[in-house]
Amino acid sequence: MPDDTLRKRFAEHNEQLLGTLYGSALSNGQWGPFLKRMIDLTGSRSARLLLLNQGANTVQRSIKVNIDDSAHQRYVEHFVNLCPWRTELGEKPTGQLYSTYLDFSCRQPTFYQTEFFNDWARGLDIHHGVCGTVYSTEQHKVQLLIQRTGGQGYYSREETNLINSVLPHMRQALRLSAQMADREARLTSALNAAQSHPLPFVLFNANGQIRYLSPQLEQAAPMGLRFTSNGVEFTDPNLNPPFKAALQRLTGQAAHCQSLEWRFEVPRPHCPPLYCLLTPVFPGAEPNLPFWQTDIHAALYIRDPLAQIGRRHQQLVTAYGLTDTEARLALDIALGLELKAVATRDHRSIHTLRSQLKSVFNKTGCSRQSQLAALVNQLPAR
Repeated sequence: MPDDTLRKRFAEHNEQLLGTLYGSALSNGQWGPFLKRMIDLTGSRSARLLLLNQGANTVQRSIKVNIDDSAHQRYVEHFVNLCPWRTELGEKPTGQLYSTYLDFSCRQPTFYQTEFFNDWARGLDIHHGVCGTVYSTEQHKVQLLIQRTGGQGYYSREETNLINSVLPHMRQALRLSAQMADREARLTSALNAAQSHPLPFVLFNANGQIRYLSPQLEQAAPMGLRFTSNGVEFTDPNLNPPFKAALQRLTGQAAHCQSLEWRFEVPRPHCPPLYCLLTPVFPGAEPNLPFWQTDIHAALYIRDPLAQIGRRHQQLVTAYGLTDTEARLALDIALGLELKAVATRDHRSIHTLRSQLKSVFNKTGCSRQSQLAALVNQLPAR
């Protein structure tokens, strides 16, 4: 296409192009209309938007226009890394597209001798293109590829520059789309996690970093663990290696299998343990986004018996006339603590505790510790 023709087209349709671009970002990443408009404006054959890993050698998601499904599948599974420009593209500055005819060491006659052309591109009449990394995150790279047939000709320097003039807007649209997808992924995963188990929970990405804390845990971490920028750490150092190994196994395999659940207890001095369940976040929890992937892979559910004490303490005082000290003792019994452990923790004598327990029995109508524990645990905790 003559340079002045393309320049005129871009000037006339710039507003519509940008409207389509930002509309794509706001419509759950439906990039097809934008790619179609780019094809029409540049007189091209086809276009693809690829979401790759950071090494840019594995296609994780893709949007394509004018390439049939089987050909695209073969590209994703095999030919993506046979492309003669791919290695060199990884060495070029990001943020712009490059003409395959002008900007790569593989010249056109050499390209026609490659397996990539003869076994894949030739059958699609793909001879020329512009390609480049337009956006990058810690985990991903986004690449835009636009192709032309032999008859449509290569992309000139002027044409490539005109296409690149759109990329600042494209990066902004991709950033907006990624932020929206991330927010929806966290909310959807949190909703599914909350419906699976009625307990406070933590959501992790594949690196074990925290992506979401339920409101109860945002206020304060339960005794026995702490939340850090790298994830969860237990105050019992013996628990950290097996927990990290289990989390890595669960997120790394991406098996999303019920058998990968891991139940464990976190011991705590002079009080009951934390009861924990580490489980995958299943693919069904992923929002219906065709491009961006959720990075939430695992959930840790936490049951802390101590968190139920406050409300029950007041109920014991109000309903049974217990003193504060007696109510605390009744709660300790319900938590499974022995009188000796309570005495050690509170620096009190066994004789004093037995006298208080007798008073509790009289006021509640209980005659055994097990009966008292059952009564307390039946009180509403919320």
